[in-house]
Amino acid sequence: MPNDLVSLRASMDSWEQQNSLFKKSLDCYLEALGGVEKHVLNPCALKTAGQPITLDAERRLLKRQPDEPGFEMVRISLGRVLEGAADQIRRQIAGTVELADVLKLLSETTSSLRCGSDARESKFRDVASDLQLAAERADVTELRLKIFAQVLQLTQLVDEMKWENRKIVEELEREMLSYRRKLDEAEQIASRDALTGLSNRRVLQSRIHEYIQTGVAFCLILVDLNRFKCINDQYGHLAGDELLKLFSQRLKHQLRTDDTAARWGGDEFVIVLPCRLSDAMARSRLLEQSLRGDYVLRHEAKPLRIQLSLSMGVVEHKSGESADQMLARADQILYYAKSGH
Repeated sequence: MPNDLVSLRASMDSWEQQNSLFKKSLDCYLEALGGVEKHVLNPCALKTAGQPITLDAERRLLKRQPDEPGFEMVRISLGRVLEGAADQIRRQIAGTVELADVLKLLSETTSSLRCGSDARESKFRDVASDLQLAAERADVTELRLKIFAQVLQLTQLVDEMKWENRKIVEELEREMLSYRRKLDEAEQIASRDALTGLSNRRVLQSRIHEYIQTGVAFCLILVDLNRFKCINDQYGHLAGDELLKLFSQRLKHQLRTDDTAARWGGDEFVIVLPCRLSDAMARSRLLEQSLRGDYVLRHEAKPLRIQLSLSMGVVEHKSGESADQMLARADQILYYAKSGH
């Protein structure tokens, strides 16, 4: 009789230990569902303007039916939900939202997935190890078989989540690299004059507005190529375009880091200098010396030498003056300078 009591007591202790470990594995599974909902499904729904996805039904099922069929149903349901979330993210990347939102989604999703996966995997592995050790010491029972089945499913879940997360992150990173390249190219095209490669009017107006808003002292030089219409009329627009390109290349070499030069339209150019009027006047004289003179074009398979002269209007920004008012003053000064040619 005493031996039977000892054996019964040992069996009860073994049962309680395995039941405790099983509850621990169930708690980990439920925690995993909460982590997927918080770090994957909720950010995905938020960024795709979709309906929030919850795993309440799966959690209720596990609490009500913590057995092998229950775990299997939850595993299948979770797989479908994760696949749907991955499809939503892929549609985001395909161009259904602004690039800035996609970049933010990438950052948040990558952070959530990578931070949660390793910690969860470590916790699950510990549970699996404890359960296996306990099962090896206990008698072969139906409970032990079920525990082994749960260990296998937990391990598979970890591997699946880790693999899916890695695939999603890698796909996002590849797509975002492509989008970033396209965005950089588009920004370059949008900010440049197609013929000369100088900044366009939009960039110039933005720079002037920036200086006005911040109160930085700056000057503006309006440049006009004298008798450019005659060159177009006599030699054709192709020759005129080539002259504009050569002039712009020479102008680029004269610019400092803080200078902004743009083609304003036709044969007019604007240069913005962050300095006072005395410095701008000195710079304008140096620019005129460098930019005027001989330009050699190709015309009808022969070199064509053009003697180019310039007219300039130099003004300093006045307090309360708008960009248009400033340009109008520069244009008036240029008109008087041009009338002397």
